Amino acid sequence: MGIVAINMNSKSTKAFSLFEVLIASTVFTIALLPILWSVNNYNRSAMDAYYEFLALTLAKEPVEVFRALGYDWLVANSTNPHPDFPSGEKQISADGEKYPVEAGAFKRKIDLKVMPEQKSILVTVTVYPAAQTRVRAWLSGTEIVHKGLVVRKK
Repeated sequence: MGIVAINMNSKSTKAFSLFEVLIASTVFTIALLPILWSVNNYNRSAMDAYYEFLALTLAKEPVEVFRALGYDWLVANSTNPHPDFPSGEKQISADGEKYPVEAGAFKRKIDLKVMPEQKSILVTVTVYPAAQTRVRAWLSGTEIVHKGLVVRKK
């Protein structure tokens, strides 16, 4: 092997100074902040859309069930129309089979208004977060209201 001579007096070192590293880190951080902000906004928008879709689905379900049962059946049972969809306010129980687990964070209020002159029933369903949960934190609106008409067939 040969002998390698190292010249310690040479001024041509190839390294970064601490100041250059700090400047590069600052520029990188400033460039990265908008990307992180965008990812956070996309995540918030996606969660808001998911919970809004879930609330709308929970609001539409009783209207569709009542339409399937029909006007005559609903008039005869207007005080307690269906065990799963009672009139008034009720916490939605999410067991993981019928509804997603997140549905348990919602309450549903069902109002029936019989309109005999039009031979129809106005079903108003309001779905809103039950308490201070992650649903309330992610959902941009306070409640979802869905109205449907159950009309007597001729």
